[in-house]
Amino acid sequence: MKNTSKGTKGINITETEKNIKTAGQVLVFSNLAAVLIGGKIKLVILIAVLLLSYAMYLRFYPYMYIEAFSKKVQGLAFQMPFIGAGIALVLCLFNLNIYECSLIEYLKIAAGITVVLVIPYIIKSLKTKTPQRLGRKISVIFAVFVISFGITFPVNYLLTFEKPVHETTRITGKDLSTSGKALDYYLYGSWKGKEKRFSVSGSVYGGTSVGDIRKICIKRSILGLEYYTLHK
Repeated sequence: MKNTSKGTKGINITETEKNIKTAGQVLVFSNLAAVLIGGKIKLVILIAVLLLSYAMYLRFYPYMYIEAFSKKVQGLAFQMPFIGAGIALVLCLFNLNIYECSLIEYLKIAAGITVVLVIPYIIKSLKTKTPQRLGRKISVIFAVFVISFGITFPVNYLLTFEKPVHETTRITGKDLSTSGKALDYYLYGSWKGKEKRFSVSGSVYGGTSVGDIRKICIKRSILGLEYYTLHK
């Protein structure tokens, strides 16, 4: 930490900590605003919260940590306000549950976004004279992947400009999952020559019987991700 503290020359630690705390509060309230506003603006705000959190981390790298390990270190490092980013990440992943898509294709796009987002970190890391542990570098790259995975669906949703295509399926079965605290609703139907499981809302599940015909709403973003949902 003595080596790290040399790089803080010219930084007003007290003022910076105050500004970071304020920024963290703004990010938390931004999530609330996103939920209240809804729609595509909600997704834009959630993406912005995650990217701004990452930008803040890069700005003070390597002097910013997820938490201060001891009181001795607190005077030399800044604590990362991760609550706002954590809430945004959960809300982003929640939107993914509304639609179905290929996990392989999703991971490919998430990996591509990771590559783009990790470039600024690599540049900052190469310019940083402070010794960095390999574990620290790996953890940052992994965190970037987590951010990328979270924003992949919102980004693809926002970059979907083509009109949705509709196909039909005959419902062959119904299922409930009680593995978690909340119920997950599933319908089964024949699609593209195979039996497919569709995650649906409780209302769609309750209003559907085996043998009913339901529509599959298929959307495709300009990044290539095809995602779909089932409705009446």
